[in-house]
Amino acid sequence: MVMSPGNECWVEPHTQVPYPQEYEEYRRVRETEERWPPRHRMLAPDVDRYVWEWWQQSGGGESEVVMTFASETSPRVRRLVGEVLRSVARGRPASEAIRHVARRFGLRQGQARAFIAAGVSYEVRRPEPVSPSSPEASAALFSA
Repeated sequence: MVMSPGNECWVEPHTQVPYPQEYEEYRRVRETEERWPPRHRMLAPDVDRYVWEWWQQSGGGESEVVMTFASETSPRVRRLVGEVLRSVARGRPASEAIRHVARRFGLRQGQARAFIAAGVSYEVRRPEPVSPSSPEASAALFSA
């Protein structure tokens, strides 16, 4: 710490920035200094706005997750996955469900995750938007 002449403030050696001696004043100065923005705000505001609008448009709506087993997946792994899904449907977090079910099957958590990853594949599907002139849309209007 290098003291400035008059001892009203001290100068930080690496940045050569003077700071007041009194804590309250020092805190005010530090709070007013420009800080790095959070990582999600490091881009320009127009980029943030674009990403936000894109997310709002594409992220909305429902989607389906279709899980399929590989043909060579053993019945034991199929039962393991079924138990994990039932546990998740009851409200348990996925990591906790895998850990609990793996213990019941006599496996370590890492082994259970490896079996699940090797035997299960999934695909996220978004339903096609229905255009107002399509027969499905007309049927939906008249059935309501």
